Amino acid sequence: MKKIKILLVIRSLFVGGAERQWVLLARGLAKKQEVNLLLCTFYSGGELADEINGIPHFCLHKKGKGDFLFLWRYRKLIKEFQPDCIYAFMPDSNLFSLLASSFLKIPVIWGFRSSGIDIARLSLFSKIYFYLQRFLSSKAAAIICNSSDAISFYKNAKYNMEKAKIIYNGIDTTKFYPKQSNALKSSLKIPKDSFVFGIAARMDKVKDYPLLAKGAKEILAKNQKVFFIAIGKINEEILKECETILGEFKKRFLFLGIQKDTPMFYSLFDCILSTSYTESFSNSIAEAMACECIPLVSDAGESRIIANFKQNYPYCFPKKDLESFCQGLDSILALPKDSLQTLKKQARDHILRNFSAQKMVESTLKELKQCL
Repeated sequence: MKKIKILLVIRSLFVGGAERQWVLLARGLAKKQEVNLLLCTFYSGGELADEINGIPHFCLHKKGKGDFLFLWRYRKLIKEFQPDCIYAFMPDSNLFSLLASSFLKIPVIWGFRSSGIDIARLSLFSKIYFYLQRFLSSKAAAIICNSSDAISFYKNAKYNMEKAKIIYNGIDTTKFYPKQSNALKSSLKIPKDSFVFGIAARMDKVKDYPLLAKGAKEILAKNQKVFFIAIGKINEEILKECETILGEFKKRFLFLGIQKDTPMFYSLFDCILSTSYTESFSNSIAEAMACECIPLVSDAGESRIIANFKQNYPYCFPKKDLESFCQGLDSILALPKDSLQTLKKQARDHILRNFSAQKMVESTLKELKQCL
């Protein structure tokens, strides 16, 4: 059997949502007997580098944003490996893969992992990449997005999205599964019988932490046995705004910053929250559901689809709608204990069926084959 030669490319292996998906895809493709896989990164190092041990990997050792001589090394690698296709993740990888393979008649597939980008806030290089991608988007053999929201965003930005496909992110359910979290709960001085709402998101404007704080304040004022926990990179300005909103109730809203053992925190949460008003595919919602959290999410990006684990599941609210958000919080707290446990197990089953890493790998391989 002739193997399919795939060159899988990304900028670096420093921690990020796209980088984690790339690693998950690499590990899945490497197990396929029909695939001859070579990984390529522009920069060396990164916290995720150890997770691709054993898979053929070539680093181009790009020296910085202004280093374009690395394209010569990249083209040489492509000529030596002679891939049947190149699949790149994110803007610079998309562009440089297309340039380095020019006139070699190798299909280059682009990967878009975000939507709702505020172009005005981008750095100079990122703006250049954004507009160059738009200019060259018709040259990609296919564009793989992780949400319909991403396709809509790039269409509105005047990209050529005629060959765009949706492949949802995959969740490593061997890593994200329910764990015993009583010790963590105790260490945080949260009473054993308390209900915990959690969010796992960096403090960014689009995550709408102020809305979360306003909803939390209403709930905390009525329920002594409720706690809120936020994990993710802290923005001091947004944190100060949230603490001002919470006032006397801020002691029961714990802002814990970046945490390494996210599966343990997901297992501590009874309900995973998302108040974003811009989203593509939220890994944190799906990861938490895999750890048996029930979701309460804003209708942003694919959040409704991820959270819709039960027919007519009501816990999705319009973006920026405080009243609906609070109604959702109240409804979840009103659930009988046995119903809550049943919903938690159904949430994990939904992720196993629809958003597993295996399904993402199979869908990607099918799409790459169609580009040959």
